[in-house]
Amino acid sequence: MSPPSRYFPFFLLPSLIIAVVVSPAQTLKPTAIAIDARTTEASQPLSISKIPEAPFPDGLCGGRIVTLTSAETFGSKSSFFSSIGDVFGGVANTLLPPRSVQVWLPPAYDWERMERSRFPVLYCHDGQNAISDASSWTGASWRLVGALTRLDDRNLLDGNPPIVVLLPSADGDFGPFRRRHLEYGDLGQPMADAHADKVANVIKPLIDRRFRTRPGLADTACIGTSLGGQASMNLLLRHPKVFGAAACLSPAFQPATVMAASGGGDVSGSGALLLRRGGGSRTTKRIYIDIGGDVEDVKVPFLDVMDHLTTEHWWNPGYFWLDTQLQGGVDAMRFALRMAGIDHAFHVEPGARHNERAWAQRIHLPLLHLYGRIDDNGGASHVDDQDQKQFKRQQRQEGELRP
Repeated sequence: MSPPSRYFPFFLLPSLIIAVVVSPAQTLKPTAIAIDARTTEASQPLSISKIPEAPFPDGLCGGRIVTLTSAETFGSKSSFFSSIGDVFGGVANTLLPPRSVQVWLPPAYDWERMERSRFPVLYCHDGQNAISDASSWTGASWRLVGALTRLDDRNLLDGNPPIVVLLPSADGDFGPFRRRHLEYGDLGQPMADAHADKVANVIKPLIDRRFRTRPGLADTACIGTSLGGQASMNLLLRHPKVFGAAACLSPAFQPATVMAASGGGDVSGSGALLLRRGGGSRTTKRIYIDIGGDVEDVKVPFLDVMDHLTTEHWWNPGYFWLDTQLQGGVDAMRFALRMAGIDHAFHVEPGARHNERAWAQRIHLPLLHLYGRIDDNGGASHVDDQDQKQFKRQQRQEGELRP
């Protein structure tokens, strides 16, 4: 979700074109079967007895925030432009304005008995909307940390809960466009590529130096909603040797990103090919995609009073109608992934709106896919694929990750 803008949301145009050209008959009915909220395509049913339900708690939930300054992160002089000189450093700051980055450390990070333990890391686009209602554009957050701590309390996570890096999207405009729309734009678009490179080449190494992380790709994931979902897929495609998983909620996929996922795009060393293990059909990545909107006879309501019962930004329900228009782009991405032999989990939430409060209702599903474990009875308590889980464990056994 973007903050309110006086401009037309031009980032929608590619998705609308995909919806018309690629799958015109699918716009109001996704190609996937509308599945129950407790299951996901190509996976076993979730272990219902332990799965927590929304609403999840707001706020830090016993963890703490560490703030990294803008000079260390987006304003870092280690970027290509800044390394040339101060003049070009100013150009770099124009493309990617400096901003601080907050890092959420789970409660276990500070436990004395865990002082030598290392943690996976989740990089979160639109981080200002992820954990706190008060900081969200719409007055409601995804409650991501609330869901993580609930899952951890019920022993549903495979190992330590992740450190969460809250990547804030840029404010303001660049000419007639929202900066966020450009930074989270299509693969090959200069500002989008610069943003992905900044996260992979500057912010991630900084996080690994400052905190007790598991730096390998099996424990490095990203997540986002709407255009943040597109940015998450971009990170996976542009830096496949750095990121091992992506969760895309109601993603606004763009044409070049879809093409790259199919293996037909020229992405940083044929990155799409690296999504597959040894050129085969099994993916080395964990990919989660979901979508809401109109599905068969279940429609998105024009008004949901609960969208406005917030103490902050009560007047902004977000682009609540948008998921239906994005279904064509999601269909195209899933078709591209299937054609390339790339496994992924997919979930449909019929009638779901396109805003933070809607994503908060199902935020536990991508988290289970990224970090879920096998339950005590041997059944799947997550939406993960067993081959992918085995690959993650194999990576650790082969010593790719630090202990």
